[in-house]
Amino acid sequence: MNVEHIGLCAEDSEALAAWYANVLGLREIKRIGKDGRAPVVFLQGEHGAVVEILPTDVAQVEHALKVPGFTHLGFPVSDIDAEITRLTAMGVKVWGVRSTSNGWTIAYFNDPEGNILEIIQH
Repeated sequence: MNVEHIGLCAEDSEALAAWYANVLGLREIKRIGKDGRAPVVFLQGEHGAVVEILPTDVAQVEHALKVPGFTHLGFPVSDIDAEITRLTAMGVKVWGVRSTSNGWTIAYFNDPEGNILEIIQH
C-alpha cells in the first residue's frame, strides 16, 4: 500500500489551501463545493500524497509533537538552510531545527491553523 492522501480539517479551508499553495508550492488539483458551504480542496506537490483540506466548524485544538496520534506532515527539501530563509522571509516561524541521529536535518513550523509541518534534508 501507499499513502494516497491525508485529510486536514480547517476552520477556513479556502484560506488554508491558499497558504499551502503560496507558501509550500502545492497546486490545487480538485475542489468540491456544496450548497454554500466552504469547499473541500485537494492539493499536491510534484508527486506524493495529496493533502485534502476539509471545512469544519469545530474550534482548533493545540497540536504537539510526541503525543499519540497524528503529529506532523513532512516535506523533503534539498537545501534546508535556503528553505528556512525562504519561509522566514514569508513570516513563517521555524523552530526545532536539528540534525538527527541518521544524518538528516529537520525543522518544524506551523500552518495558520496550527498543524505542525516538518522540512527534511536527507
